[in-house]
Amino acid sequence: MATSGMDTQPTTDHRFSIVVIHRNGEQRLLDFLTSAAAVIDPTQDEIIVVDNHSTDGSPNLALKRFPDISLITNDYNTGYASACNQGIRQSRGAYILLCNNDLLLPANILNQLLEDFATYPNAGLIGGQLLSPDGTPSRSAGDVTKFWSELGFKPKRKPVFDRYIPSKVEALYGACMAIRQSMLTDTGLLDEDFFFYYEETEWCFRIGQSGWDIVFDPKIAMVHTGGASTKGYSKEAAIELFRSRLLYWQKTMSVIERRILYLWHIPKLVFDALFYLMITAITFGKSHKPKQKLSVKTTMLFWLINGKPDSWGLPDKKIKQ
Repeated sequence: MATSGMDTQPTTDHRFSIVVIHRNGEQRLLDFLTSAAAVIDPTQDEIIVVDNHSTDGSPNLALKRFPDISLITNDYNTGYASACNQGIRQSRGAYILLCNNDLLLPANILNQLLEDFATYPNAGLIGGQLLSPDGTPSRSAGDVTKFWSELGFKPKRKPVFDRYIPSKVEALYGACMAIRQSMLTDTGLLDEDFFFYYEETEWCFRIGQSGWDIVFDPKIAMVHTGGASTKGYSKEAAIELFRSRLLYWQKTMSVIERRILYLWHIPKLVFDALFYLMITAITFGKSHKPKQKLSVKTTMLFWLINGKPDSWGLPDKKIKQ
């Protein structure tokens, strides 16, 4: 079920709380914290690291290098939404900057966000332009997922924004989101039913329903590696994505819409698996990409056939009883 609100009235005796969600990747975390330490004012800002059961010793190393950070450690992988909520609940800032660990924050980010929050008093959520390591702009904002887009009738082109002027949008990509703390009383926190994927999409949907604005500011540009947390787990990540997608349908769409989407996507999954099986056979299994796609599609089909077991997917998570 969705988190309906803050458990207690938040303490906002700080300006910004930078909350970073981390699970393994020593250098990624150190690089992020170096960039974060350079943008904060320690007298009025704080940095909170939420560690989702890292096994590489990176949290302790980070605390040794950056002793002023607050560190929350979990005994298992709680999932992204739950970890975000842990950081938000502990935060003391009037504004929260919620981040992945594979980001580099630009020097002007906090001042620019403060300016944007002042300019857009109804903005509950603000995001910036994500850049790939080579400087290429990545998809950072757009529309929330809806019935027609899930059917494929709405083109999934990247939205085009003015390079210099902020725009009101329906959704942000969750790698870096600035939150107005006071918004949370109306919208609640992220929905912890989502383990990984779609949690920020459902949250943005809910924020819009609550009457708050979401703003994308392309002047705030930051490097984002992307995909680091699921590297080496392509089949497991695909299951988590599909599981969250089905959950998103359940929470945001009508029964009729959900049934139509099932009738469209399940046969499509079978067709895709047969297609990649054919390509793999034709190439005698020597082409890596079709073979990998076949493995992912068949794994997803077996997950469905087996009744969508909670134990399938990304590792080290607590299975719901």
